Amino acid sequence: MQKIYLSILSITIIILLTSVYSNISEKNKKNDVIILKLMGKKLESAYVIDSGKETKIREGLTGDEALENYLNDGWEIKGTSVASDAGRFSVVYTLVRN
Repeated sequence: MQKIYLSILSITIIILLTSVYSNISEKNKKNDVIILKLMGKKLESAYVIDSGKETKIREGLTGDEALENYLNDGWEIKGTSVASDAGRFSVVYTLVRN
């Protein structure tokens, strides 16, 4: 009887540890993020955040072209916001990889 109890307890602990480890591993995966700031059709700024490193990018594209290229390349819009700088309004897109 005691051996059965210890076996069940051991199996339960192994399952628990395995599920906790897989949840921690899943949470530690980092998504690449792109932040695009557009004023009208003008691309004001674009940043790629990859593994915690931020890189400013300029590819000579308009804002619409940059956004369209990223969407066609497997990125999706995770959120949008509006920014104001000295009375000028910009739309900020946050993109994440699918």
